[in-house]
Amino acid sequence: MIIDVHGHLGNINFAPFWQADAQTLEKYCVEAGVDALCVSSSRSLMYDVREGNTELDAALKTTSKLLGYVVVNPMFPESLEDLVLLDSNPKFRGVKAHPDYHGYNLASKSRQQFLHEAAKKTKLMLFHVSCMPGTGFADAMQVAEFAAQHPETNFIFAHMAGIFQNGNYPYFPNQDNLEKVCALKLPNVYIDTAHYLMYVYPGVMERMVELAGADRIVFGTDVPLQGPMQMRFAIEAIQALPIPESDKEKILWRNAAKLLGEAQK
Repeated sequence: MIIDVHGHLGNINFAPFWQADAQTLEKYCVEAGVDALCVSSSRSLMYDVREGNTELDAALKTTSKLLGYVVVNPMFPESLEDLVLLDSNPKFRGVKAHPDYHGYNLASKSRQQFLHEAAKKTKLMLFHVSCMPGTGFADAMQVAEFAAQHPETNFIFAHMAGIFQNGNYPYFPNQDNLEKVCALKLPNVYIDTAHYLMYVYPGVMERMVELAGADRIVFGTDVPLQGPMQMRFAIEAIQALPIPESDKEKILWRNAAKLLGEAQK
């Protein structure tokens, strides 16, 4: 069993090689050996938030392996109305927030208030966490502070809680944010693996397990940014870890199954 908690329906960054409809995503899952994939709408993240949620609602009803996140954007407060999808379509399991793409700073009190309203209405939130030089609207510690205020909601911190490349040498990973977040030991915080450095650099996954522990890591790939071959690389990076098989199962599916199951209640 493998569950991927971080994917996207549609066209990421408007790049033709980073696009996938529901059938293509299902094909990727089959080719990579993934049993379930939880996705948000690329259209919601990059263009029209409500139109994208509607598109995903329809797509989820045509597939067997896909689950969904409702995207909310405080720049468009009416997007909170789309949270009704959590009740009307059981394949929606949580909410996605992406401050970097949506262009708002999590430090803003008004933006926080909007997201507080969203967090009250879901059991699971996937939060984009800034992971590249030049971004910073979703700083890991700001997201952690927000998560601490909602102990009844589980939070997935995307991209290894913001692992990033050093600005001077852009291919060298830095895990400072991951270390800071994990030191807080918040019981409702989980970290996903959606970053290509997990299999590019030896030791990245080992250090992630050391910092977060297998109980707090969930598998994610950012598909279709990563196609089926890269999805398999990510799976192999976890399967190759020098940890017990039971811990690999937690990372690859058991933790995610718990979160998605609780979100459905």
